Amino acid sequence: MAGANAAIVSKQRIGWIDAAKGLTIILVVMEHTTFGVQNAIGHLPLAFGAIAEFAMPFRMPLFFLVAGLFAQKALFGDLRKFVDGKIVHFAYFYVLWSIIQIGIKIAVPHEGGWQVTYVDLLMIPIQPFAVLWFIYTLALFFIVLRLLRSARPFFIFFFAVALYFTQLDTGWMLIDEFAWRFVWFVAGVYGAQQIFEIADWARAQQAKGIALGLLLLASVASVVFSHLIDVRSLELLMGFAGGGAAVMLVSILAAKGLAGPLTFVGKHSLYIFLSFFLPMAATRIVMVKLGFENGDLITLVATGIAVVSPIIAYKLLEKTPLSFFYIRPDAFRLTAPREFKPNVVLAAGGD
Repeated sequence: MAGANAAIVSKQRIGWIDAAKGLTIILVVMEHTTFGVQNAIGHLPLAFGAIAEFAMPFRMPLFFLVAGLFAQKALFGDLRKFVDGKIVHFAYFYVLWSIIQIGIKIAVPHEGGWQVTYVDLLMIPIQPFAVLWFIYTLALFFIVLRLLRSARPFFIFFFAVALYFTQLDTGWMLIDEFAWRFVWFVAGVYGAQQIFEIADWARAQQAKGIALGLLLLASVASVVFSHLIDVRSLELLMGFAGGGAAVMLVSILAAKGLAGPLTFVGKHSLYIFLSFFLPMAATRIVMVKLGFENGDLITLVATGIAVVSPIIAYKLLEKTPLSFFYIRPDAFRLTAPREFKPNVVLAAGGD
């Protein structure tokens, strides 16, 4: 009985993580859909425009915080497994889906012009395309921390914060995004224990956790909509505030059994990240051509379809010769093939 109770506690302690990933990917898809709809209809959707602006300070920080929670094992583990799981793994999907995205945007006619050429294919190794920057950057984060693993965490965090405040704008996405986002991954790696303790506290003190989470989100909203978010130090603080609020509230939802949809989406986050662009764009274009004018309605429908469609595509292709779109083939593995686990997700970087 004691062992069973311990297992339940352990599952609750980490069960919220997939839900947090699900929240992150939904916010990512929603933001890209919102601004795509803005370009299509000439104005920003009212409700979703406000939500996208509100979530901007903590959307990607939450993603990288969660991605770093279980990174210690890879950073201090076997080198061959590290290269396979954190470099080859990400490189495979990055290159494959960069070629697919660029190829589609070159081949498919579009009234506004995609502004994509064959040069973009040649730039794949050094200039990430569209949303795929995150997968390249995440691999770089793992590599840099692996190289710096013998350094004191305090100095690494200081270095990451210093990079953040450089506000680099070189025009090279890898450099600029690395400098902007590295601090969140470092915080996830070296602050994992504290993050789990925050989630544990919120589950144990649910009323206080909900109140504090809502208060933190209110502080984010006040800073964002007063345009003080342009102050770099406040942007950093709001990233932590929004990320902390999300951890607490999602953890409470998971403990109450109310995070099922978010958890399901989170377990399939890699597939959504890789391929949401196509159903998102197709839905938006069709709805606009059919005469829909309500930007919020278009955004809502396109976001829902963009989140669900990649999961359906994965399920349809999983056991076919086309499974390589979502499952890394054995030919692209450095370690022994293993049985595929459907809940392997992006942050784990293990499939």
